[in-house]
Amino acid sequence: MTTRPRPHHDRKPEPAGVPRRTSSPVPPGDDTTAAASQARQDPRNGRLAYSVDEAARLTGLSRDLLYDEMRRGNLAYVKVGRRRLITRQHLQQFLGIAS
Repeated sequence: MTTRPRPHHDRKPEPAGVPRRTSSPVPPGDDTTAAASQARQDPRNGRLAYSVDEAARLTGLSRDLLYDEMRRGNLAYVKVGRRRLITRQHLQQFLGIAS
């Protein structure tokens, strides 16, 4: 009985001649890329609430630490459906930043 070798990847091969998708719709050298990146990282950009992942990126803290602090009651959050949203004020209060 002969066995076939298994492929080493789980993804299907992409058709030839089809361009690959990029993560950014804006060309890499465009000036708006830096502005959009800075606006996403700046908590004063007008956003009222952030997901846990976004709050982790903004603060430089890990997701696990933020979830632990929410569980302990040290970091307040708003529950919307199954999502936890951390408001700008909650982050400022947690980090001890005067608004």
